[in-house]
Amino acid sequence: MENQEKDINSAKHKEWEDTQLQWDDTDFLNIEATALMKKKWKRLNLKISEIIEKEVVEKNEYISLLDIGAGRGEYYHQLQPMLKKYTGIEPSHQMLKDELKGENFELIRGTGEEISFSNEYEACLIKEVLDHTYYPGLVIKNAFAALKGNGLLIVSLTNKDAFYKLIFKGYAKKLEIEHKDHLYNFNPGEIKGLMEKAGFKVEKNYSINYLKMPKFIENIAGNLPEKLVFLKLDIIDSFMSALMPGKGGGFIMTGRKPKSGSDKE
Repeated sequence: MENQEKDINSAKHKEWEDTQLQWDDTDFLNIEATALMKKKWKRLNLKISEIIEKEVVEKNEYISLLDIGAGRGEYYHQLQPMLKKYTGIEPSHQMLKDELKGENFELIRGTGEEISFSNEYEACLIKEVLDHTYYPGLVIKNAFAALKGNGLLIVSLTNKDAFYKLIFKGYAKKLEIEHKDHLYNFNPGEIKGLMEKAGFKVEKNYSINYLKMPKFIENIAGNLPEKLVFLKLDIIDSFMSALMPGKGGGFIMTGRKPKSGSDKE
């Protein structure tokens, strides 16, 4: 059994090397993504920012953040006013051509499977990344080690159990084949299991992005005023979450690392 698992991990690592070391999302964001997809991405960033802002308010102090799969580190600029320290981890040579290191900001080449931080951060973000890793369980485990007691983990992902994928199974299969860079596909229950196995207490699961339409309609809808688009998405998510919990196109899950006896208040 152990040798079988090693073979699987070795195959996944090779697949990861082939798809991730030179991975670049520029073409997707600039060419393939519909106008509505781009709005959804911006809204996702805002929702995660709100979660981090709430953490800062409750702690009444700036926090240190570990961002696994940070890309070019663009999201740092949105979070900067709330942070005392930022560490971004990115393996792709296309996304991160040169490492950047400063007193309170650093972008480091590496993977979530390789990091060895211990008790250093108040929050860890894994945004739309875990399905690109070759050993997701180890990434979550390393995030747990990197966090201080009472530290917050935030994971966002597309949902393999989105209601429209369950209805249009052929379409869902086609997406999986096209998205070769997604080595795994997760649902909220599976991520909850990985978090709990690593030691986290899962706090919340936000099911989002229930609205899915043909591309030409998404381009029309996405070009409406931003506030109107966000309002429409919020209303649809609120209604559909009550009707079909956990079946949105994506989700944001948060978990808390328990305090140990040695943790200071």
